[in-house]
Amino acid sequence: MTIDDSLQKNGSTTKIQQEDVSKVAMTTIEEEKWNLEEKKMQYIDPVLEKRFLRKLDLRMVIWSFIASISNFLNRNNMQNAFTMGMDKDLNLDSSVYNWTVTMFFIGYLILQIPGNILITKVPPRWVLPTCAVLWGTIVSVMPAVKDYQTLWGLRFVLGLAQAPYYPGVVFLFGSWYKKNELAKRSMLVAAGVPLSGAVNGLISGAISKTMDGSAGLSSWRWLFIIEGVLGVLVGAFGYILLPNFPHNTPWLTPEERQIAIARVQNQDMHVVSNTYSWKTVSNVLLRPYPWLMIIQGIGIGLCLTMIDYFAIILRDLSYPVDMANYMLTPLYIFGTFASIAIGWSSDKLGDRACHIGVSQFAAAIWYMILGAVNKGDNSSVLVFIGVYVASLNMAMLTLCLTWLNEFYKVDHNTRAIAIAFINTMSVVIPNFINLKAWLVTDSPNFWAGKLTSMGCGFASVLATIAIWFLLRKNIMLPEATDKRDDESGVDLHA
Repeated sequence: MTIDDSLQKNGSTTKIQQEDVSKVAMTTIEEEKWNLEEKKMQYIDPVLEKRFLRKLDLRMVIWSFIASISNFLNRNNMQNAFTMGMDKDLNLDSSVYNWTVTMFFIGYLILQIPGNILITKVPPRWVLPTCAVLWGTIVSVMPAVKDYQTLWGLRFVLGLAQAPYYPGVVFLFGSWYKKNELAKRSMLVAAGVPLSGAVNGLISGAISKTMDGSAGLSSWRWLFIIEGVLGVLVGAFGYILLPNFPHNTPWLTPEERQIAIARVQNQDMHVVSNTYSWKTVSNVLLRPYPWLMIIQGIGIGLCLTMIDYFAIILRDLSYPVDMANYMLTPLYIFGTFASIAIGWSSDKLGDRACHIGVSQFAAAIWYMILGAVNKGDNSSVLVFIGVYVASLNMAMLTLCLTWLNEFYKVDHNTRAIAIAFINTMSVVIPNFINLKAWLVTDSPNFWAGKLTSMGCGFASVLATIAIWFLLRKNIMLPEATDKRDDESGVDLHA
């Protein structure tokens, strides 16, 4: 029941002219009615809304968190496999190893934007779980690889399979949650990324100790089998748990659907797809925000690179292989809790810019220190401090895209393309830079890589300041591309 219905039923509705508001002593319920009318908002019972959110969180947030762990387990296990002897078995040198990593991102680049367009047309609860089933299947067959050419091919296909997942999850969350709810949940899911690193370290360390040679398979082959099968299982559960959008999720009750739709309307969020047009494209390519966020993303990606090479650095600093892998675990656990804390703080304070800018500034400063000391020939203590500072940015790209979800809410299709475009460039460009800046043969110093990460980190800070300024001045914000069935962009009869 709306506030208007309640007032009419009780016979207490009072028509108040706007110019007389300051002179009239309104009751509490009349004040609430006035505020809702001014904002064109619908009343939602807070008890029912809390129950609805709990149901949504248990399904969407928990599945997405587990799927994110699986996603990055299967994406980033090359470092672990390399330290477990894959390089010797397949004769991988530095160049071949880097291209093995890069082939994934070539596939990722190709299907990223088409994948997020697909999710506006095909129900997300079919698209996202299918991605998980595919990436798990692909990784499960990697133990059969005999040469680097086949490995490159599988890594390329793996990139295609994973491309729609992450931007699709960010987009889906932005279609359900309010501004003050979004960052903490998005960052919780993104915390699955560093946690996957901790899990990867534990799994690879345990496998290298206990399963090397079992059934005639080397330890790195067992790593691919175990993590691939887990991906398939996660995908299977996703078909049951995930929602679509507020107006067309089959497992919502009629009451829950109305709550979901009212929440979307109250934010003026558009969640129904319409025809793609030139305005959709121009909202992305001819606005400054996506380009500035790409600079943010490049800086974030480069500042995280030292973490990607952490196990290799430790190995070349004379740490045992199993110890080098185990040292990843506390680092990623720290990054997990840091990500969750940053998301909570960002929602609590209603701030995005400072959280992003301060984390990037800290990482850039520390890379400057690492590069200045002995031209990158750092002690173990400096290396450990450096990667822990960098780990503050493990889920920072998610906070950037959460920010974008908020001011690109006026158009469903534009938001989907913008998220995928920014994520693609933010992931792919740093990896191509790493081909020259972070060479395995430069380990453990990586002097050129540290200086490159420093420069990109400072550029990211400047981009964050620029976005903050443009938003304060409402400069070149995106526009809605079309009218829908109702003002909010939700088909109430769906």
